[in-house]
Amino acid sequence: MRIALTGTPGVGKTSVAQELSKRLNLDHIEITKIASEWGAVLEKDEESLVVDEDILRENLENLDNIIIDSHFAEIFDVDLVFVLRCEPKILYERLKERGYSEKKVKENVMAEILDYCLVNALEYHEPEKVFEICENAVDEISKIVENPQKEKSLAYGSRTHFLTEENLRLADDYPRI
Repeated sequence: MRIALTGTPGVGKTSVAQELSKRLNLDHIEITKIASEWGAVLEKDEESLVVDEDILRENLENLDNIIIDSHFAEIFDVDLVFVLRCEPKILYERLKERGYSEKKVKENVMAEILDYCLVNALEYHEPEKVFEICENAVDEISKIVENPQKEKSLAYGSRTHFLTEENLRLADDYPRI
C-alpha cells in the first residue's frame, strides 16, 4: 500500500501521518526531511524548499507500505491520495503561530480557499483514488484504506466550499468577489 497525504501547509499532515503510520503499519516518509538525505534539495530559504521531483520519485519508486507526507505528495505514484482540509480561519492562525510571513500566510490561506491541493491531486490521479478529509482524519483515512468506497472519493465531488467573502478577507491582498 502506498498512500499520499497532501494538503496546504498547516492542515495537520505530519501529525496525521505519524498516527496513521502506527495504526496502519506503514513507513512515514516526510518529504521535507528526507529530501536533504536523498540529495533532492535544489534551493532553500527560511520558509520553503525547492526540490528535484525526479530524484524523489526515483527514491520512492521501489518503496512499499509507505505514507508520503508533503504538500505535493500527490505527484507520486500511489494507491490512494488523501487531501487534508482545514477551515481558512484556523489555518490562518496556525500559520501565524508557526511564524510564517504575512505574505506566506495569505498565499497558503488562498491556496486552501481555492482548493489548490485538491485540484492538483486530480491532475495526477483518477477521482476514485482521491479523498477529501475534513475531520477526524486518522479514523476517516483508516476506514477508507480498509474499504475504499468510490462514493467517498472525489468521483462524487468535493464537499468543502471555502470560497466565501469572509474567508477571502483573510487574504486581503486579493480582489473581492
